Amino acid sequence: MSGWHWKRLDYLIHRWIGIVLGLLVLVWFISGIVMIYYPWPMPTASEEFSRMRSFTLPPDLIGFDSATGAARASHMERQDPVSLERPEYVGGRLFEWNGRLVYSLWRQHRYLDQPTTLVDARTGRVLSPITPRDAIGVARTVVGPLPDVTGIEQETSGDHYLMSTEYQVGFPAYVVHFDDASSTAVYVSREAGYVVGVVTDLTRWTTWLGTVPHWLYFKWLYSRHLSWWLWVSYVLPGIAVIAGLTGVVLGVEQLFPRRRRGEWRVSAYRGISKWHHIAGIVFGLLVITWSLSGLLEVLGPDGFPTDRQVVYARGPNTYAARISEVEALSLLDSSQRRGLLPIAIDRTRLEGEPGYVIHLEGQRSFWVDAVTGVPRGELDSSRARQIAAGAVHETAAITSVERLTHYDTYYYARPHREMPLPAWRVSFADPTSSAIYLDAVSGKPVGYVDTETRWYRWLRDGLHSFDFPGINDKRPLWDLVLLPLMLGGTIAAFTGVWLLVRRLRRMAR
Repeated sequence: MSGWHWKRLDYLIHRWIGIVLGLLVLVWFISGIVMIYYPWPMPTASEEFSRMRSFTLPPDLIGFDSATGAARASHMERQDPVSLERPEYVGGRLFEWNGRLVYSLWRQHRYLDQPTTLVDARTGRVLSPITPRDAIGVARTVVGPLPDVTGIEQETSGDHYLMSTEYQVGFPAYVVHFDDASSTAVYVSREAGYVVGVVTDLTRWTTWLGTVPHWLYFKWLYSRHLSWWLWVSYVLPGIAVIAGLTGVVLGVEQLFPRRRRGEWRVSAYRGISKWHHIAGIVFGLLVITWSLSGLLEVLGPDGFPTDRQVVYARGPNTYAARISEVEALSLLDSSQRRGLLPIAIDRTRLEGEPGYVIHLEGQRSFWVDAVTGVPRGELDSSRARQIAAGAVHETAAITSVERLTHYDTYYYARPHREMPLPAWRVSFADPTSSAIYLDAVSGKPVGYVDTETRWYRWLRDGLHSFDFPGINDKRPLWDLVLLPLMLGGTIAAFTGVWLLVRRLRRMAR
C-alpha cells in the first residue's frame, strides 16, 4: 500500500471517529477537571468517628449475643426475605446513636463489615427499620442543631448523587433536607441507621457537570441496564484510543512540512487547524492513555482483600465469648486508658477467637480477648505472620513481615478511600509475589496485591488518576501537575470539535 493510501485511511478514520465521538471526548476532559474538586458524598471512617460521642457503660447492657438473637428473631417475625438471605452476622459495634447506646450488627459484604441492624443496648428492642424522627436526629449529627428541616423523603435506591454500587447497600434510605446555606441533604439508611451520603449544592453541581457525564451515570442506563452501561464503558474509550492514535500518527507525519526546502515551519495549517495540530501532538498521548486507563477503570482488581481472605482471617465461630464488653473495658489498665472514655466498642473474631476492639478518645484502640480477657495493643509480627499465612498461602514462604506507619506504593489513601495505619505488610515468595496488609490492632485484612494488581495500579490508577508516589495525596502539588495536562487535552479536544462543526456545516451546505 502506498504512502498516500495509509495517510488517507488514517485521516478518514480520525475524522469520522472525531465526528462521532469528538464532543464526548471534550466532555470527558471538562468533566474530569470538575471531578478534581468533587466532594465525595459518602463519609469516610474518620469522619464517622469524628461524629461519635464518648460514653460510659451502664451495668444493664444486654450484650452482643443477646442483641444478635433479638435481631434474628425480628427478621423471622417480619419475614424479611432480603435479611434472611444475607450471610450470618459477623460482629457489631456498640456506640451512642441518636442519644442512646445501640448495637449495630454487621454482615460481611465483599471484604467489608456492613452495618445492617440496630438494637437498643439496654432494652433489646430492635430499632430497624428506623423512624423518620430518628433519621432526622442522625442527620443533625452532620449539619448541627440550627438548620431547620425542610422535608424528608424515602429513596428506594441511589439517585444521581449516590448511584454507584458502593452506595446501594445503604438503601432504602431517608433523605433529610435542611435549609442551611448549602441546602444540605443527608441520606440515612432506613435499616442500619448510618449516614449513607451527604449532598450539598457543590455536590449537585459537580455531579451533573462531573460524575454523570464522565462516568455516564444516567439513571436510565446505569441503574436499569447495567450490562448495556458496561458495554458502553468498554466500547467508547476503546474507540477514543483509536482516534487518539490515528491523530498522533497523522500529526507527527505532517510536522515540518517543508523541511526538505530548509523551511522549519512547524505546521502547514493556520488558525484553529494549527492549534488542533500542535495541541493534538503535544497532548495526544494523554488522550490515548486516559482513554485506555478509563477503559480499564471497569476491569481488573482494586487492591482490596478478597472475601475469602477476610473469612479465613476471621475464622469459624467456634469459641463462645466469656468476657462482656463492660468487663473488657475494665481490663484495660490505667496506662492504656489514660482516663479516656470509649467512643465505640467493636465485637469481632480473629482466627476463630472472639474479641473486642475498644476505640478510645484520641484515636487510640486496643484489643481485648473475649475468652481470656487478656488485653493488648497491636499484633506482634509472629501473629501477623500466622494470620497472613492462613489468609493467603499456607505453604508459600514468607519473605518479610513489616510494620507500616506510612503508605507504600500499592497501599495508600486516595480521595474517598482511607486505609488504616499502622498496618502489617506480609510478603510471600509465591509466583505472583503477593502481599497482604493487616490492620495492626484487629488483624483484619485491609489490602492485597499481586502481579495483576500491580499492573492495574500503574496502567489504570496511575495513568487515570495520576496517583503516583511523590504527588499522591499532596495538594496543591497534585493539582499543579494535573491541571495543565487536563487543560491541554481540553484545548486539543475543543479545537477538534470546532473543526468538526465547521466540517459538518460544509457538508450540510
